Amino acid sequence: MNKVIFDNECLFCENIKNRFKRLDLFNLFSWIPSNEYLKSSSIHYSVTSEMIKSSMVVITSENRVLLEFDGCRYIMTRIPYFYPILILLYLPYLSSYVGNKVYKKIAKNRMCYVR
Repeated sequence: MNKVIFDNECLFCENIKNRFKRLDLFNLFSWIPSNEYLKSSSIHYSVTSEMIKSSMVVITSENRVLLEFDGCRYIMTRIPYFYPILILLYLPYLSSYVGNKVYKKIAKNRMCYVR
């Protein structure tokens, strides 16, 4: 099963997680709050707390770690509601460049409030 680690101290991240989770019709993703993941014994060797604080981390069933736009794109390719726009997510050069810019802009300007 694919694991998605999200910053559960950020209301924006919680909202995004809730929206993706509702759309995940086939339950392909296990959504793990960052504080639970960091306490667990099954920590992936290359995932750091800084990575989790700065982006959504996806650990695929093949044990690959995906961050930022690549992680969001991976999730979106497995949710049928996004199928009509998938071609836009894979345009050579443009999709990665623009996708990463947009992702970083949103991540930088998100309003994370510690509860």
